[in-house]
Parts: sequence; structure tokens; C-alpha cells
Amino acid sequence: MTKRRTIYFIITLAIGIAGYLIFMPSVWQNRMESYLNTQLKENGWQIEISELSGHLFSMLHSNNVSLIHENGASVILPSISTKVKILSLIFGKVDIESLSVSNVTVNPYFESQKDSTSSNPIEFHPENIPLNIQNMYVDGNIYLPLNDSTRSFHFLIDGRINEGIEEMEIELREFELFCAVPKIDIAMKNINGSLSSQRIDIEVKKAIMNGFHIDGKFAFDRGEQAGVQAQFQLSEYEIPSHIFSKLPLQPKLSKISAIFNFESDFTHYVGDLFLRNELGLDMGGHFYLTKYSDYFRLESLELTGDDGILNIQGLFEDEGRFNGTIQLQSLDVSQWMLDQQTTNLSGYILAEGEINESQITAIDINAEINESLVFDRASTSFSGGISYKDYELTITNPLTTTIGPSIVTIEGDANFGSKKMNLNLALTNASTFLINNFWTDSLSSGTATGSMVLKGPFDTIGVNADLLISDFKYKNVSLSSFEFTGDLENIKEFRDGNIKLKFGEGTWNDYGFENGSGEVKIFKDLFEISSFELKNGQDYLQFNGTIQNDSIVFLDRFQIAYEGHFLGNPKPLTITLLEDRIFFNPFEIHVDDGIIEGFVKTNPFEGRLKFSNVTAELFRIINSNNETQVLGNIFGEISIGQELNPDDFSMDITIKNGELAGQSFNEFYISSLFRDGILHLEELTLTEGDKTGFQIIGTFPIIADTTQPIPVDLQSNFKNIDMAILTQFAPKWENRILGHFTGKFNVGGTTEKTRFNLDGKIENTFFERIPLGTVRGHGQYANKKLEFSQFSSTWNENQISGSAILPIDYDMASPNVNNWHPEGELNVKTQGLLHSAVFLSEYLAETDSIIGDIKINLDINGPPEKLNRNGHINIENGEIYTVLMDEPVRQISTNAILVDNQLSIQSFSGTVYDTHTKVDSTKNLKISGGLDFTKFFEPRFDLHAIGNDVFYRSLNGDIEGYGDLDVSILGKDTLEINGIVAAKRGAVYMEFSGDDAVESAKAKGRTTTNYNIRFPIEDSFSIRNSQIDAKISGEIAMSKQFDGDWDYSGEIEFIEGEIYYYVGDVFENLQGVMTLDGKGFNPFLDLSASTKIGDAEIILGVFGPFDNPEWRFDSDKGYTESDILQLLTFNTRVAEEGFTTEGLGTQAQTILGAYLERQLERNFIQATGLKSAGLIEGVEISGDLLNPSASEEFAISAHINKSFSFSYKRSFSLEGAYKKKVGVEYKLNPNFSVIGNVDETGNIHMKFRVRRIY
Repeated sequence: MTKRRTIYFIITLAIGIAGYLIFMPSVWQNRMESYLNTQLKENGWQIEISELSGHLFSMLHSNNVSLIHENGASVILPSISTKVKILSLIFGKVDIESLSVSNVTVNPYFESQKDSTSSNPIEFHPENIPLNIQNMYVDGNIYLPLNDSTRSFHFLIDGRINEGIEEMEIELREFELFCAVPKIDIAMKNINGSLSSQRIDIEVKKAIMNGFHIDGKFAFDRGEQAGVQAQFQLSEYEIPSHIFSKLPLQPKLSKISAIFNFESDFTHYVGDLFLRNELGLDMGGHFYLTKYSDYFRLESLELTGDDGILNIQGLFEDEGRFNGTIQLQSLDVSQWMLDQQTTNLSGYILAEGEINESQITAIDINAEINESLVFDRASTSFSGGISYKDYELTITNPLTTTIGPSIVTIEGDANFGSKKMNLNLALTNASTFLINNFWTDSLSSGTATGSMVLKGPFDTIGVNADLLISDFKYKNVSLSSFEFTGDLENIKEFRDGNIKLKFGEGTWNDYGFENGSGEVKIFKDLFEISSFELKNGQDYLQFNGTIQNDSIVFLDRFQIAYEGHFLGNPKPLTITLLEDRIFFNPFEIHVDDGIIEGFVKTNPFEGRLKFSNVTAELFRIINSNNETQVLGNIFGEISIGQELNPDDFSMDITIKNGELAGQSFNEFYISSLFRDGILHLEELTLTEGDKTGFQIIGTFPIIADTTQPIPVDLQSNFKNIDMAILTQFAPKWENRILGHFTGKFNVGGTTEKTRFNLDGKIENTFFERIPLGTVRGHGQYANKKLEFSQFSSTWNENQISGSAILPIDYDMASPNVNNWHPEGELNVKTQGLLHSAVFLSEYLAETDSIIGDIKINLDINGPPEKLNRNGHINIENGEIYTVLMDEPVRQISTNAILVDNQLSIQSFSGTVYDTHTKVDSTKNLKISGGLDFTKFFEPRFDLHAIGNDVFYRSLNGDIEGYGDLDVSILGKDTLEINGIVAAKRGAVYMEFSGDDAVESAKAKGRTTTNYNIRFPIEDSFSIRNSQIDAKISGEIAMSKQFDGDWDYSGEIEFIEGEIYYYVGDVFENLQGVMTLDGKGFNPFLDLSASTKIGDAEIILGVFGPFDNPEWRFDSDKGYTESDILQLLTFNTRVAEEGFTTEGLGTQAQTILGAYLERQLERNFIQATGLKSAGLIEGVEISGDLLNPSASEEFAISAHINKSFSFSYKRSFSLEGAYKKKVGVEYKLNPNFSVIGNVDETGNIHMKFRVRRIY
């Protein structure tokens, strides 16, 4: 077995060695070359191979392989590595499995042409190349003829190729082609397609061609009708910026992605184009391009998207010239360019120019474009023409921009080489946006009309302007109109020229003025202010002077008159303004009858001011936000930076005959030194005669240092001083405690642990609205507690005393100063004998006062945000007066206990009766329930009142009577009073309706009251007013919400009574129903009544709202309504044969006289209608009194009120010259009117008008 294996091994080894030797390249080289030439000869190729190395089982290598075509074309492969398929080779064919070649040289064949101007066609037959290579890597150069010279194209191929029957199939992983001139830089990946002498089909998955990111398909047909078809997708392409590098404007175009489909016969190019980008551009359309011998013509490129349309036409010459037309419709530029506003452009652009070396070197543009979005949707248009070449921009047609009513027209030129311009601008109502484009700063408002010339170098541009600006607003200046006339050589540095200004009404900061003017001359280092003036009524500001080197201000003269005060300088004033400091040279300023002298400088701050009879109102005028009001005349001196210490501040001032925080004085003296944050008060004295004054001395830190304690020592005495002076330093009590203080107040300790003692009295004291009379007390502060060992209050017959501990933090350096100490507790004990409970009545909206013999004890303790109150109150012989009742609640006897903020009424009894009858009733009113005093001045009510035979009369006397009541009172900020009052005996005197609403009592305090009370009528009750006097039954409800008026509702039945007719007739036997609608006191009537005139009984029926009811008349004699109206008016019927103008006129005069007399007695203003300007509101005019010839007749009529009218008429015609007529109409009732007039002859005409209702 071992011997057999050995034999097999030897045979295998021999076969291997033989095979290795047989397939050595030297054995097969001639045969391979012969096989290849046989395969290539059919296509005109011949191959020569230098000596091969390697092995057929692996790779073959050769240093030189030449492929030469019989037409002269050649392919030189200087270094080649390949792998050949052995099986194909055995059968006489060479199939290459892999091929790697570097530095290939390809010289294709091309035919020479007799016409040297035509291009030389290159013969390329890839189907004749018998290659099947599965893995090929080739790089090298192809040499092609171009413009009478040969250019080198470097290429790289990585992939496979297969020999087809009529074409070469390719499948490349990578392909590169590069040429310097013309610039060709192509890099492709994943390429599939086929190549032949007649057609090329290529599909590219990823390619970069001269910076274009492209993928798509390409088909090139070289048949009888040569043509090309392509479908390309371009990604994130950015137009090179160097194209616009020689233009003055450099647009920032966005990157664009495109889909490009076209087909061409190499003369006509037709296709579709779709564009997109990240800015929202999404447009598509078609294009048509034609190639001529020396130019391209773009017949049409039309893109549409959203609502926008872009249409381009034009041509481009081989020499670089171009021209074209661009039509826009609703185009948004922000989708094409970066950092642009949204636009809506429509119009056209005509452009022509030149392009050299991929740069636009010259361009002419004419355009007319409309826009509607940029300027708040105001209609905008732009038109004009420009030409740019050799760095010179010329406006060939005036550039006109229109925004709504704003128009700006520009003419002129600018040279971007020499950087100079000369532009003429004409402005008409130019808006703020347009003005700011030519202004060095920004206006916030204004419209300008006038002219402006911009001239000179770009960096020192000059301006010549003549402008009127309306509604001018710039920073803190606002003007109704502003006229600017100026000529400046350098607007950026604002120098070399002159300016004239004129102001209309305006404001600066908080100061207003009516008009002003100014004139300034500007030189290189000098501003000469010839005049500047502002006027506002009697107030004015005037000054003139110079400013040198932007730092030295000379005010030759300035005058200010403001609010009755005058300020001016009798001699020039010099101010030096440097970067880090300001210096006022010694100056003298007159203020009214006073003088201020001194000097001031900063960094370090130093100065001295001397005052002589200077009004203190000067400081209020300078600083209107200063809340500390000081009035008077100032004498003395203020020094700053004494003894080389810039932080020192000394004052030796006397203010005479003035007022401090409402406290008047004869003299107010201050002598102090401020140093290192501490105020050393040598003396602070205020005196008002010998009855009022204070004196304060000591040291007091103005700036409290929290890192270390600073001693405090302050002693003060006060005599009859207004509390407002003191409470302004304690915000918790400011405007809450009022009065005049007499006593001592001493402060000691340190800023960290402050102490003070207070001993004195406050006279005429008020706490908010509560009077306290004279308050006395002794208090001391330490350890964040203000303790009053005793205090008392005496006011009229009211006395209160007690003690208190208040946890207030008054330590000067404490971050919680002037606030409640968060860990402290309040403890107040009070007792008092009072005659008035004003602390309650002042905070109840409907309560006027509560008086009686009142005894009260109140203890308050706990944290300030959660106080607990306990105590009791006892009232005897008490009375409560309200704004709704004429009679108070008398003989009050009550006892209540307050426990944990809850007041419980143990007993309450009182009496309400009619004092007019002099009858004193027994106690007929009881109240139970309680009040929640968790918030003492905003208590919550829960009361229940029961009364028997209680008397009520309203303050205006509209209602009075007796009744039994059962009423509840609930609520806090809004009290709800609900219940029943059973009316027994009484009357309602309110008129049914009126033109003017009844005014409600003014609410006070924090509480409002709502009412909802029912009045069922149980006994005799009446309605008595100027219209009805009758007994009634039924039920009335009264309601009132918040600050509204009283509303009445219910239904009343008339048992018996009378109703009064308009002219004085009384109808008796009144019966029927009256319904109140719940809106005011305006009834709806359904009544009947009767009266006697002679032997005739007249029956009246009334139905409807009282201000416009339906009246019906009937009689037992069968009279018509017309007859009855005559009877009611004249007490007799008017027979036609017995009627006389004189008699009727006398009767009418009597009626009118009685009516006017009655109206005047009631209310003269209301009767004449002047209160509501009725004579003006109700006037009707026809014709023209000022121009009688324009109309033949003038007439005027006016409704004096609802019942009385006046008219006047005059004719201006030739036939009726001097004819005029004066008349009046008096409406006796809604159905009957008496009319009278006097004509131009003095005759009186009377008649009556009857309105019938069916």
C-alpha cells in the first residue's frame, strides 16, 4: 500500500512539474501573440508584446505592449499585469480575466479636413475591440485634437468590459477624466452602458462633473440623424461666486438641486427643468435652446411654482456677449438668495452684457418691477435702467422706487474704481425705510419730501439736502414736522458744511414744545451753533455757541423759560467734554431772581456750587421723577471732593419760606458732610414760626455695609410735624398714618443691630380713613421688634388704650429692612370706650355711621400673615344710619364675642320707627349670626334680620311704609341681601319713568352690595305720583346689582283710585293691573277709569307701556273719539258753524301756557331741552341761509322735547319774497296735538291734529 502511494505521488509530482513547465509564458508567448493578432486582425489591429514574465497559473507581466491600427491609431501599454484564462488559450483564443495597466498612451485616428475651420471627426469603433475583461484597471492619457492643437486627457478606468456582437458592454466601478484646458474634471462611480461607433448609452449612479453632482442617463446616437438624449439629476449645485466678482453687488445665491431632461439633434435642445432648494424653491417647466454657428439662442425657459412664474429669453455669443429678457410674476427672491425677505415680484428685466473668462465684466439692465409684500403689503414698484462697465455704474434711466404714497427717484453715476459717486435723489412722502437707506442712523418714523444730492468719495460722502419730514421720530425725539436744509462735505463724520432746521410741534423725553428752529455751521474741528430755539407757549429754550474738536463747548448765551421760571447765563459758559471726564469751567447762572455760581468736573468728581435765592423747584424740573417735594428759596453752598477726597460731599444750605413733603416752613437748614458712606449731620433744622419744627443731629450711614457693622447715632426732636415727612422713610406706613407728630426720636446701635426710641404724640391722627384723634405712646426698637409699652387714642368721645409688639425689621443693613420679620409674632392688646364704630362703617358700602355706647376689647397675636383675633364688643343705646333709609335703626342693644377671628352675635335688638309721627315703637328688630374677621377690614358677613312692624322710608322719599321683614346678609367683598318684607301700610311715590337714570349712591370702601327683596302687600298700600293715586294689592320685588340702579318687578292690582289725564282731567274709579318689567320702574298698564264732563260720562281705557300706551275713549252719549278729545281739551264740542279762530286761539294759548308753566316749575333745564343739547340734536334744516340763491326756501325745525316742537320757514323766491312763517306744535297726548303759527302778515292760524288707533 505504501508503494502504491509513492507511485501516485511521483506521478502527480511529475504531472505538476510538467504542467508548470508547459504553461511557462515563454512557451506560450509567440502562440498568444499569434492568437491575439488573429483575433485583432479582423478589426485592423496588430499587437506586439515584449517578453512576458510570471506564469499562466497566476499573473503575466510585460513592460511594453503595443496595439497599432492600420489607420495609424495606437495604444501603448508600458506596464501591464494580466491573468489569462488557460482553457480558452488551449483552444486557440485569448480571454483576459483581469488586466491592470498604468500610464497608458492612446493616440486615436482622426481624419484631416480641407476646411480648417471645421472640427476633425474622430473615428472610434469600440465594437471592433475584441476584449472581454472581467477585472480591469487602466489609467493613462488620451491625446485628442482641439483648436489646431493636441490636448492631453488623463483617464482612469476601473471595472469590466465585454465584447458584444455590435457594441462593447461596460460595467465600471470608477471612471475619471481630467483636462486642464478646456477644464474637464469628471469623476464617476457605478457606470453601466454600452459603446459602439453608432451609439453610446451610459447610466451613471454618482458623478461629479466640473463641480456638478450628477446622476442619470445619457444616450448619444451617431447614426444618420445624430442626436443626444439625457436625464440628469443635479444635487446641491452652487453657482461659482467668481462669476459676479467684478460687479459692485455680490448676490448670495443658494445651492440648487435640479432635474434636467432634454433631447437634441446638436442644433435644437428641448427639454424640461425642475429646480428645488432648502429655501423652499420648487419650480419646474420647459426650455428650448437653439445652437447657431457662433451663438446660442435661448428661445424660452419658463419655470412655474406655487404662484410664481419665471420666463427667460435671450442669446449668448461665442465671443462672450449676451442679452435677454426676464419676465417675473409673483416671484419670491428669498427662495433663490440667502438672507432675503419674502417678496412678490412681477414685471420684466432687460439685460445685456459681456462675460470673459467666466466673469461678468459689463452689464446693462432696464427693469420695471412691482412688489406687494416687503413693506407691510403696501404696493411697491421699481423702474429704471443702469449700465456697469469698467467699474463705472451709470443710471441710464432714472431709478424710481414707489412704496404706497412714497416715491424716490435717483439719477447720477458712481465709479467703483475711484470710489466716487454723484447721485441726485428726489423724494415724495418717502417712508422711514427709504430714508434710512441714505441716512447714517435709523429713524423710527417719518415721511420725507424734497431733494437730496450724494456726492464725493464713498468713505467721505457729502450730502446736499432740502427735506420736509412729517411725523418725525428719532430715538427720544418726536416731531409733527421737521424741515432740514443742509450741505455737508462729509456726512459720515458730520463735518464741513451748514445746516438749517425748523421744527413743528413735538416732544423730547417728557418735554413738549410747539415749534423750534436752529442753524449750525460745521467746519473741520468746529461746530458753530448760530441759533437754536424751542418754544412752547410761554416756555422756551434758546442758546448759541460753538463746539471745538468735539470736546470744548462754548455757550455764548442760553436762556430757558419753563413753568414760570427763567434760567440763563449772563456770561459765556465753557464745558470741556473728554472721553473719561467732563469739566464745567467756573460759571454763573441766573435762576429767576437767584444765582448759581461754581464749577464741576468728573473723574474724579469735584466741584463747588453756591446758591443765592435759587428756587428749589429747579430740582423738580430737572428730575421730574423726584418724589420728595421741596419748595422754597435756596441759599448756601455745596462742595464735592473736599481735601482731595473725591467721595466727600459737604452741604451748608438754607431753604427759606418753603414746603417739605406737605409741611410748610419758614426756614430749613442743612449742615452736613458725607464721607465714606456716612452722613454726618451737624445740624438739620426746620422751623415754622414757634409752633412747628424739628432738629436732627448725629451720624447716619447712607450706604449700609452688610459685611461689617457701622455705628449709628442720631437724635431728633419734633414739634407739630406732618407725619408725611417721617412715613416716606417707612414704606409700610406711608400714606396710611396721617397727622402731626410732636416728640423725640433717637437712633443708636449699629447698622447690623439698630436701636431707636420713640416718645411723643400724633394729633389729628388718621389710620387710612379711620380717625384716631390724639395718639400718644412710647416705643422702642431692638432685636427686630418694635415694642409700645403703652399707647392711647382720644377722639371726641372715643378712647382707646393698649400695648403692642410689632415684629418689624428696621436693622439698616438687613436685606429684609422695613418688612415683617419672618420669625416674629405680633402681639397687640387694646380696650376702648367708643361712641362711634367708624372702623366698621368706613368699610361698609351702604352704612353711613354706627354710634352708641360701645365697649370693646381686642387682642391680636400671631404671625403677621396669619393673625388671630379675640375679644368682645358691647353696644347700648346704639344707632345705625344707612344711605338707603331715612330713619336709622335706634335703641340698639347688642353683645358679641370674638373668638379666633369669628365674631358671634350673642344678642342684638333695635327699633325702626317713623319719627314724623312722634310715636316710639318697642324694639321690633333682631339680628343673629356673625362675622368672620380673618381679614379685619374685609369681614365676611353671615347675618339674619327679623323685624315686626318695621318702618322704612327711602332717602329720596320714593317709598315709605311699615312691614314685617325676614332678611339675610351674606358675603364679603360683595354682600348679598335677600329676603322678604311684607308691606302693611305705606305708599310708593316714584314716578313711573324718566329720561334720566336715577343716580346711585357712590360706593365706598372695598364692599359692594346686591339686593333682592320681595314686598308682598298684605294691608293698605298705595301708589301716589303725578300720574296715578290709587290703592293697590299684589307683590313688588326690588333688586339692585353692584353699582346699577334699582329695578322693580311684579304685578299690582288697582283696587280703587284716580288717574290724571295730560291737561288736568281726573279719571276716577280706576281699576286694572300694572305689571313691572324688572327694568327700572317702568310699568305696563291695563287700566280703565271714568270722568264726568257736563252730563256726559267719559270712559278711558289705557293699555301698553306707560311712555307710549294705547288710549281708548268712549262715552254714554255716543260721542266719537274726536268729539271726546275736544271735550277733554276745551270742555265743549267744536261745531263748525260756531267755530272761531279767536276763541280757539285763546283756548290753545291757555293750554300751552299751562303746560309751559308746569314744565318750568318742574325743571327749567329739562323743559328747554338744554340738558341733553336737544335743540342741537333734534334740529332738521333744509335750504341754504348763507346762499339763498341756491335754494328757493329755507326751513328749520327742532324738537324741544317729546311734546313741544318749533319751526321757522322763509321763502327766497321772487313770487314769495319776504314770506316767512313761525309756528309751534304742542302734543297734548300721543293722539292729540294743537298747532299754531303766525304768518308774515301777523295773522294767527290754529288747528288740531288727531291720531286714531284702530
